[in-house]
Amino acid sequence: MLRELSLKNFVLIEEAELRPAPDFTVITGDTGAGKSLLVKAFKLILGARAESRLVGQWGKRALVQAVFDEDEYIRDFLDERGIDCQGELIVRRVISADGKGQIFINSVRCILADLRTLAGHLVSIAGQHEFQRLLDKETQIRWLDEYARISISRLSSMLFEARALQEEMSSLVAKRERLRERREELLEEMKAIDEIAPEPGEEDALSGELRLLKQVEKMRNLGQELYQRLYGERQSVVDGLVGCGKLLEKMALIDPSLEDLASRMESLVLEADDVSASIRDYLFDLPLDDSRLRQVEDRLFKLRSLKKRFGPSIEDVMRHRQTIEKELSQMEDIDFRLEKMRGKLDKKEREVVDEARKISKKRKEAAERFQSAVKEQLKELNLPRVRFEVRIDTPTEPDLADIGSKGMDRVSFFFSANPGQALQPLSQVASGGELSRVLLAIKVVMGGMAESETLIFDEIDSGLGGEVAEKVGMKLRAISHKTQVIAITHFPQIASLAHSHVLVQKRQYESHTASRMFELKGRERIQEIARMLGGDSEKAKEYAKELLGPVFRGT
Repeated sequence: MLRELSLKNFVLIEEAELRPAPDFTVITGDTGAGKSLLVKAFKLILGARAESRLVGQWGKRALVQAVFDEDEYIRDFLDERGIDCQGELIVRRVISADGKGQIFINSVRCILADLRTLAGHLVSIAGQHEFQRLLDKETQIRWLDEYARISISRLSSMLFEARALQEEMSSLVAKRERLRERREELLEEMKAIDEIAPEPGEEDALSGELRLLKQVEKMRNLGQELYQRLYGERQSVVDGLVGCGKLLEKMALIDPSLEDLASRMESLVLEADDVSASIRDYLFDLPLDDSRLRQVEDRLFKLRSLKKRFGPSIEDVMRHRQTIEKELSQMEDIDFRLEKMRGKLDKKEREVVDEARKISKKRKEAAERFQSAVKEQLKELNLPRVRFEVRIDTPTEPDLADIGSKGMDRVSFFFSANPGQALQPLSQVASGGELSRVLLAIKVVMGGMAESETLIFDEIDSGLGGEVAEKVGMKLRAISHKTQVIAITHFPQIASLAHSHVLVQKRQYESHTASRMFELKGRERIQEIARMLGGDSEKAKEYAKELLGPVFRGT
């Protein structure tokens, strides 16, 4: 419940305090007196954005402060943020001339999101601007959920998880399609590499062999000449070494110290003989034609074509093949992951649909009570033959695509004020006065559920006649027994029924214009009601006393 609203240097208000009654407070004043400034102030407390034009002429900063009684919700909110409760809640907005602002909750600086989270529990404003919200289907379903005390947080969380799974699946499917599109290309590339089957270091070895093959005739001639000198001709190197060895053997028979040299000479003979045999074998292995040359050149051409296509090196070609294998194996892995994910998504979809069905069932049960309660309120507001219906359209066999952030239902308010008039969507049939009464009826029905909330009605009586206005006033007074009510009105029939009456006046001074507000008592209140009735005559004052009679008697 709002205990106090303080304003300093706020537009046309230099300094003012509003201390509403715990039950029904009415605010009146001439058109343009500044009543709308109080609504702007309340909106700031609710989390509206600050604007530099709200700063008055008496300083560089504007102050809006509201004090509320503590309750369990407020205590929990403050405890979660480590803010001392101190037995009350103080919300303060400081607005600078440069448009920047500060928000304090119990002297602790907070962000706008925190204030908006808290404010929804504190104050509800119903005014002419809310007519459009009343016609909005998102608002209609939200009000029905508030009435039914339906929480969609669990559904929202589950839906978020399901949407995340869908996005992940879509990403995997797209990746699989991209791989499938490349599959033939990848297989062709792998085939091209496998047909040649390059090996590490092969190119260098073949390049060396190619250089040799291009000089094979020269190598044959040199090798044959070397072989002849070593072994093939008479008095060859080997024959000479053999003769030398025999001479050393004879010398060693005479001087045993030469036996080691004789042995070494024997080794030379054997080594020379082995070298000559190796040269003979080498010459035998040399190609007799250029077929091997063509083979090597062809092989090098193929290796270099692979390098040009997948290189720049043979090692890069082989790494590219490994990459192809990985990409192709990913397709099998993706299929497996998709199958597993599809099972998880199917399970999550069933859970989401089950939760949405539970919410839908609660809505439909609550809709019966809600439309009946609103209809009763409308009858008491001079619409005796009214029909009001909450229609809920639900898919017969819902799936995930049918479910949004608020579930699978489409809620619409239907209305008919006159006999014989078919029920139609509220936006198509209700007049301004009828919309005022529907909005009031809904606020009354919902206001009775939130005993700690302050209900503010901003000229909700627009478009009504005097007889209906009196019933509106009685309705506001009745619900003020359950929740605090503040109403801005031009109707004396409503103002006369309030427990507390605040007047807003605008004064013209030589250098400036200023608005002020103060609570009316006794004769002051009679004079204001008389003014609202249209004059300051004795007849108007007598009628004002008559209207105020129940209030002064405390009934």
